[in-house]
Amino acid sequence: MDDRLDEVIKKYPVTVKSKHRIRGAILLDTNKGIYMIKMYTANKKRLLFEEEIKKLLLDKGYGNVDYAIPNTDNELLTDDGSGGKWLMKRWYNGEECDIKDVQKVLLASSNMAILHKIMIMRQYSTYTPLVKTNKLDIKSLFLRHNREIKKVHSYIREKRQKNEMEICLLNSYQNFFEQGKKAEEFLKESGYDKLFDNTVKEGRIMHGSYNYHNILLSENHVITTNFEKADIGLQVIDLYDFIRKVMEKNSWNLNTGIQIIEAYIKERKLEKEEQKVLYALLLYPEKYWKLVNFYYNGKKSWMSAKNFEKLRRICNQEKERLNFLKEVKKLLI
Repeated sequence: MDDRLDEVIKKYPVTVKSKHRIRGAILLDTNKGIYMIKMYTANKKRLLFEEEIKKLLLDKGYGNVDYAIPNTDNELLTDDGSGGKWLMKRWYNGEECDIKDVQKVLLASSNMAILHKIMIMRQYSTYTPLVKTNKLDIKSLFLRHNREIKKVHSYIREKRQKNEMEICLLNSYQNFFEQGKKAEEFLKESGYDKLFDNTVKEGRIMHGSYNYHNILLSENHVITTNFEKADIGLQVIDLYDFIRKVMEKNSWNLNTGIQIIEAYIKERKLEKEEQKVLYALLLYPEKYWKLVNFYYNGKKSWMSAKNFEKLRRICNQEKERLNFLKEVKKLLI
């Protein structure tokens, strides 16, 4: 592997001083700065779409992205002679966003809003959609998940002997199922279809994986990486995913959650439909559904201690979560 990698690196206009492995890739310290190189398994059309987004960001003055580096043949992918394709990207010195640090979280939220303002492709004459957009039907998703929660509840209730996790699932069912139904009904009245139609029409891009792994901070500069899941889609889903993951790690601290939303809307005002969709997404008990799903699709003969601990944690945090939802509704609706 090292020999093949060295041959690949020779096809780039850099001199490597040192290299070391990071998660899923290899970091290169070169005479021209820091780069990252990794195997690329998606198709080239997908890569071109990602790079079109990054080029747009660069053209609009947003320079801190992990754009691809062409080799000496001016190709983005380099064959290693054994069928493997390699991609080199610009990389940066920085630390992953610490989601326990409120100020860093707020920087990340503001940065997301800035990205979203730029990543609206129809406002640029050069816009050419390179990937087919599949509508994420959140309404159908909520409906299906609610059915699954109800199905698992009936299954556990009929069992003669129940373990601790099953008892906890039964005891917490009513609260979370009612939230799921309310979120389902609220979404129907949110203007979701209109929002999605406008999203496709205008070519609004969502990052798709805006989490602390993909946000680097260096001297208060925010660097956004890994656009592999970027697509034309509801940008507010990025905001929802970020809020939920931060809040779960911070015990649904009310002030932190409100500040995240305020930091975002200070840079980019949310449309009326986006506000309603965001509230519906936050209301839906996604973590509870995931644990129900893991339970039902796993072995029933033994209890996962890890999942049981996660279930206990979300139940223990429910009071704080409901308090947060109450304040969010005042802010958004």
